[in-house]
Amino acid sequence: MSKTHPQSVNAFYAHPLLPSLSSFLSLFLLPFSLSSPLLRSLFDLRTPFSRMPLLMSRRFWAFAVEQSGDPLIGLAAGERFVSTATNGLTYLFDVAVSLERACEFFAEYFAFFNGHFRVQILREDGGVTLRLVEAGSLGAPAALTDYILVSLCSLVRRKLLASGVNRDPVLGVALVSASREEHVSALRTPVSAEQSCAAIHLDPQLFVMPLTPGNPGLETTLVDLLEQTRRHSESTLLGQLSDFLIEDLASADWQQFCATQHVLERTAARRLKALGWTFSELLDEHRRYRAEDLLQSGALGLVDVADRLGYSDVQGFNRAFARWLGCAPGEYRARFNNG
Repeated sequence: MSKTHPQSVNAFYAHPLLPSLSSFLSLFLLPFSLSSPLLRSLFDLRTPFSRMPLLMSRRFWAFAVEQSGDPLIGLAAGERFVSTATNGLTYLFDVAVSLERACEFFAEYFAFFNGHFRVQILREDGGVTLRLVEAGSLGAPAALTDYILVSLCSLVRRKLLASGVNRDPVLGVALVSASREEHVSALRTPVSAEQSCAAIHLDPQLFVMPLTPGNPGLETTLVDLLEQTRRHSESTLLGQLSDFLIEDLASADWQQFCATQHVLERTAARRLKALGWTFSELLDEHRRYRAEDLLQSGALGLVDVADRLGYSDVQGFNRAFARWLGCAPGEYRARFNNG
């Protein structure tokens, strides 16, 4: 297999938007309600591999949690993943000759399908672990992580069952967030909470066991299709501007962006408006989600956070944060630390 391609600064978000749309619509959402916060029609949202900045992921999951009133909505949606996800990566997972080979494909291509994470396979102390490592410029929401963990566990189990192996390959799951009874029920395995990375621990014997009959021809065809899609998945103006903004929010400048893209400011503004945004709105949106990430990490003081986001003083940051979330940054950090 080829080496992993480097990601852009902001990467993009495609994978869970596609299968989870059907799940959410069947659970509680109306079609028009999804189009409004994501500034896209359902047709656009369902277009395979349409490049979207990671802030669309944050909007999507925040909206799902708000509409359902359930912070664990990712678990319910993830349980429907196997029946709704049909893409080259899931097909490739199913035709792989072993669980090991299937997971190697995930390690190679998952970051293309989901800009938030890349997958690592760890073999240590006689065990095997699939680790989800944050790779995006904006952190993954807890509901999204739940969704992915349940989905991957379902894919792994389905592969064993399809080969007539009546044993559970999942030995345990690690969460970054706190654990609840719903996690154990949905994941159907022991759960360890508040770990450094989300991860799935697999049975090392089942990991290397030969499974479904090999089909090298189909495997090669699917790999070629994924490679072609990855090469030809072009960024939109919205994605390009998101990459530009998140690289350095403190010095982001519209004129400089237009100069780097060799496009007239008026033309770029018109194209961006057609996508539902203005420069100031997109800058504000990235500042909001980046502020949440920095406050949750606890590594920086409020003055440093304000400086990273491009505010000249803490008071300006406080006013913006109150507009975003209805509270002061210090209060938000205290709430997060207290669970």
